[in-house]
Amino acid sequence: MEFTDNALIWWNQLQKEREKYGDPLVNTWKEMKRLMRRRFVPSHFHRDLHNKLQRLIQGSKSVDEYHKEMEVHLIRANISEEQEATMARFLHGLNSDIRDVVELQNYVVLEELVHQAIKVEQQLKTKGTMKRGSSNFYQIGWKDKSKKGGATSSNASVTTPQRTQNKSNEAPKKTRSSDIKCFKCLGRGHIAFECPTKRNILVKD
Repeated sequence: MEFTDNALIWWNQLQKEREKYGDPLVNTWKEMKRLMRRRFVPSHFHRDLHNKLQRLIQGSKSVDEYHKEMEVHLIRANISEEQEATMARFLHGLNSDIRDVVELQNYVVLEELVHQAIKVEQQLKTKGTMKRGSSNFYQIGWKDKSKKGGATSSNASVTTPQRTQNKSNEAPKKTRSSDIKCFKCLGRGHIAFECPTKRNILVKD
């Protein structure tokens, strides 16, 4: 391993200054890490890590990604806690649909808890896919029925006026001429407009 970029410049300068003032050179990992933390790690770093760890939840991440992120934060924050506390922390951050099922399972160590959560997550994804597939099937079936129903109703709408028109055309044929009565001469067989009886008017001076 070796330093690069700014870290390499800082390291060479540090060694030169220690040699200049007669201080012993850095030759142990422990001393090097102490100096590196003092130079590169801000004072609020661990506090921020603790805050992130407290607010860490699964959200849109998978169970495996969420578990790995929690492990990284625990290591970086140098947190050493009992396994029961870590399991409670992990369980608290899981999504509710996974947590509700996992809480009913038996687990003793953190690895079993993680495996149970991953298994539940896969089952929920499978069920979700099946539900979406069945809903699409019913929607397609309904569309097909609606199309058939629409075609039937359109045919009915076309057929009905034709039947009505045919009935209207047949009506005059069924009406007998003897049933028609003239209102001028009171005769039958014609209407007043076609009345053969005409009145002549003579105008005298």
